[in-house]
Amino acid sequence: MYNYIVEIASKMPLPLGVIIPNPIYIAALILLVCVFEIIVTILLIRRKEIRKETALEVIKNPIPDKNSSIDKVNLLNEELATYGFAYMPEKDIFYSIMNGWQRSFGYCQLYDEMAVTISLVIDCEPIRFEYGGKKWMIEFWKGQYGMTTGSEIGIYTTTGPDLDIPGFFNGTFYQSAKDEDFLQMSMVLRKNDEILYKVSGLHWWLTAFKLGEFSHPSELVVDIEITLRDSEMRDAFVNELLAVGYTQEDLTIINNTVSLTFDKPHSKQPFTRIPLTEYLMQKNNEQNCNAYKVLTKGYENTLKKLEYLKNEEPKMYRHILNMGKSRQFFGEYDTIRNFIQKNDILNR
Repeated sequence: MYNYIVEIASKMPLPLGVIIPNPIYIAALILLVCVFEIIVTILLIRRKEIRKETALEVIKNPIPDKNSSIDKVNLLNEELATYGFAYMPEKDIFYSIMNGWQRSFGYCQLYDEMAVTISLVIDCEPIRFEYGGKKWMIEFWKGQYGMTTGSEIGIYTTTGPDLDIPGFFNGTFYQSAKDEDFLQMSMVLRKNDEILYKVSGLHWWLTAFKLGEFSHPSELVVDIEITLRDSEMRDAFVNELLAVGYTQEDLTIINNTVSLTFDKPHSKQPFTRIPLTEYLMQKNNEQNCNAYKVLTKGYENTLKKLEYLKNEEPKMYRHILNMGKSRQFFGEYDTIRNFIQKNDILNR
């Protein structure tokens, strides 16, 4: 290249009166100019690339607007309240609110039988005991709730007799715990030894759900801690845990607080949860979780993902809001309620 530049320089016409310098100097000057232009061009290109990358980064990860984020969470929770849930951004989980509509529907074994038919593939562990003149049931759940992975602890009581609805249901129907029967509870949900979340609270129904996470119930383990009212209630609860199949080694008891790990359930599972039904429902759940991930892969947090789905995929958005135990789950309640009301009238 250098020889080529020298040859060009020696042939360049110069104006009259101009002293012809040594062609080598001219060639060197041209070479320096060329190198300088190349360097400048490279720097300009890189500068544009840096600006572009910075602009994309700003779009992808904008400076957080705290007020805007709070407003978005509040708006989302206003919508979710209709479904009995709320969103906690700091833990990226959905949870049941204190007085959601579910509290009016109580609980019975029929509900657990309904679960798998509406894509809730969950392990159930009901612990039934008597204390303070009431029948109590504290039940644990974990598994796949449609498009979410989650866990629950529910507290239910009754002073009424068991129901005998011919051809429909024979057993105990519990009411959701009243305010005075709330217990302090905590859960740590682990999937294959990885912690998905930790939650705690004084509640009648402690829950948490992770959107877009697909799991099989066997992959999940829940570390549970419950503080009972007194030693009498604690002993009644512990005795039933032992009767169900837990051992003394499975339990940690400090004062009136009982800790245990809910892994493989000891209770008999709903007869509707047969391998074929579970396979079909889990296949559907997994496909929906994958679709959610694909559709929202360009958004870095749940709020923005849901905002996108609300505008572009409203059907999926509504499906997500209708999470956990939806009204469909409590489909048999009307028959039970009508039976209870009828018998209340007859007994007056």
